[in-house]
Amino acid sequence: MFSNYFKIAIRSLWKHKMFSLINVFGLGLAMAFCLMQLIQVQSSFEKDSFHPYPDRTYRILTDATSSDGELFSLASTPLPLGEKLGNEQSVIEKSVRVNRNFGGKLSNGIKSLRMDGLYADPSYFDVFGFKLEKGKPAIEPRTVVLTHEAAERFFGNADPVGKILIHDDFGPFTITGVFKPLGKFQTHFKSDMVLSMATFPLLNVGLDKDNWLDYNSYTYVLLAKGNQQADLDRALATITKENKKTVDFKDIKGHSFRSQKLSDISPDFENLRNNPYVEPIWKIGVSLLIPLIIILLAGFNYINLTLTRSLSRAREVGVRKVAGAKRWQLIGQFLTETTVIAFLALTLGYFGLVLMRTYIHVRWLTWEVNDTRLLWIIFIGFTLFTGFLAGILPARILSSYQPVQILKGELTPVGVGKFGFRKVLTIIQFVVALVFMTGIGIMNSQFEYMATDNQNFNRKNILNVPLAPGSDYKLLTNEMLKQAGVERVGLASATFNEFAGKVKLDKIDSKNKDLTARDAFIYAVDAHFIENMKLVFLAGQNMPATADTSVHFVVLNQKAVKSLGWTNPQDIVGQTILLNATKVIVSGVVKDFCIMRYELPVSSLVLAFDPREIKVMSLQIAEGADQERVTASLSKVWKRYYPRESFVYSWYEKQLYDDYAESGDKQITSLLVLIVFVIAAMGLLGMVTYSTEKRTKEVGIRKVMGASVAQIMRLLSGSFVKIILIAAIIALPIGYGLGALFLNIFTYHAKLGPGVFLTCLGALSLIGLLTIGIKTYKTAITNPAETLKTD
Repeated sequence: MFSNYFKIAIRSLWKHKMFSLINVFGLGLAMAFCLMQLIQVQSSFEKDSFHPYPDRTYRILTDATSSDGELFSLASTPLPLGEKLGNEQSVIEKSVRVNRNFGGKLSNGIKSLRMDGLYADPSYFDVFGFKLEKGKPAIEPRTVVLTHEAAERFFGNADPVGKILIHDDFGPFTITGVFKPLGKFQTHFKSDMVLSMATFPLLNVGLDKDNWLDYNSYTYVLLAKGNQQADLDRALATITKENKKTVDFKDIKGHSFRSQKLSDISPDFENLRNNPYVEPIWKIGVSLLIPLIIILLAGFNYINLTLTRSLSRAREVGVRKVAGAKRWQLIGQFLTETTVIAFLALTLGYFGLVLMRTYIHVRWLTWEVNDTRLLWIIFIGFTLFTGFLAGILPARILSSYQPVQILKGELTPVGVGKFGFRKVLTIIQFVVALVFMTGIGIMNSQFEYMATDNQNFNRKNILNVPLAPGSDYKLLTNEMLKQAGVERVGLASATFNEFAGKVKLDKIDSKNKDLTARDAFIYAVDAHFIENMKLVFLAGQNMPATADTSVHFVVLNQKAVKSLGWTNPQDIVGQTILLNATKVIVSGVVKDFCIMRYELPVSSLVLAFDPREIKVMSLQIAEGADQERVTASLSKVWKRYYPRESFVYSWYEKQLYDDYAESGDKQITSLLVLIVFVIAAMGLLGMVTYSTEKRTKEVGIRKVMGASVAQIMRLLSGSFVKIILIAAIIALPIGYGLGALFLNIFTYHAKLGPGVFLTCLGALSLIGLLTIGIKTYKTAITNPAETLKTD
């Protein structure tokens, strides 16, 4: 029986090639994205499957009871637990303490990147399967091991071992090694670097190593051979009993510890607290929402096209019912058709997945899993689910037709009310598509604004060169100015969007400085740097270009002026103020601009020259100069004076673009827009094609009666144009509201104009109107003699 269903399904699909192609292509596009998302889901179940001792490695969890009796389960533990387990319990071969409280921006002198790190014991490198590509583990104080990706982002192909990274608050760290790439494997130990545990007390002054109530560390153990999890749990129970006697539980009633297998960490079925980079099971379900929406949009196409063809399928249903077919048999037949389409779409979707992997490079995406057999079972199961989802409604509706209705000619196309169920589906499809496209378009406009913004400060034709420790910036400035293409050399402690110092601002006549001192950020810069950045002066002028010994003159932004009590920027020019404990003169006031992240509020800013803080040279390169020649000549100058130091440089425009565009989110969002756009357009194409074909004889009669081509085109296209307009009216406020909420996150953001929505609506409408116009025009010019010669 199934073989007959399959044969009939193939014949039906072959007979209606265009509709089959639309359904297969639409589902295939949607399925490519869904397959990618299914890989992310499976990878979450396979996290940390590459470690050498999976059967003997456990994480320790904490169950804390609050004062009101509520139980809290945490993935973290007190810091002393790891040392106590390792030193006092014979069932444990090694213990590992991990603390994640390290982060911020680190700089190699020219490039500053936001990094996340974790502190770990030396046993971390023995218990877990993180192999080193270069160097050695981080054991000594102030040493770190970088991931392969972090090392590449900072140093490119250069060897980073022995190099220094500087944190704005914690100072320098020496790189001792680089991890090998994990490849297809995933881990919940996600970080950009691993610092030695010996560094932890140095950066956390006043740390109490015996604090059993600070649950901010993580403890892992490797059981000694021959021991079981029950032995570990008994050891943990012993420590829990000791804690009840020795620990002063002030704010809680108590705590206990239990073990968790390494393989049970991800995903999180317990919704543990303090459990970063482990997806809760509910979040995995939510992450499938967008693929489900896209599949539903593609499924709408199938439903719409099937119901649109309901009259022609009705004859088939009538004949088969007269011949004795049961309703469940008809449902089976129609579901077989959608299943065949779904498997054809799976083939297309798989090739789409391969193309995405080739052209989309996003760091947080996973493209491989460990168990490919399981993955294909999931793919096939998802395909069957998609076929059932898309086909069940049309199957139930079509199989419900009664032969007597068909024979009497009483059957009409399926609809609900005057407007029609399939038209409602089409409107919903277009509304979702427009809202989705508008939201993604507004997000992309903000990302593009941040990556290419040149209004806050100049980033074009700027070459930044970090100074080596102890280098003579005066000598380098003079030599580099002699090179062709170099117009001006500015000096700075750091480039904008990077590290800024903190100072206190105050009026010179303030009586109570402790209450009136204002916090502000400061960059040590010279006058040429301000010129390079093309900052807009609202009052006064740039600081003197000859200042080279100490801070005498400063430039403030509007925010700093207002914080000091002046409302008119001109009034503060020439005034003496206090910069920390130093008297300085305000030479000028510049317009507020984004000095760091675009989402941060406007901050008070001081620009003042301090030769002790100069770390970066900012070179203004002539417009149109050959960048390779410029950098080659500057490299020769550098090597002449510092032959043992590498010449490191960065084009400011590219550096900031990479900083905001490096995650690849824009690639994914653009892909989503393309998929939704194509699905909606193809659905409209199918409906217009079938509708015009069914009305060919009507068109012939109208032409015989004297109707013009334009009148016929208006008649055929009116309902579809109405659908697009209704969808646009519904989608406009929703899309703009969501876009405004997103942009409200940012202090400096792209303008929310009608451009994005009109672009999305225009693109969708253009394809729709072209589709409608071409098909209706082709039908309208058909010779009536050809369409009316048959009954």
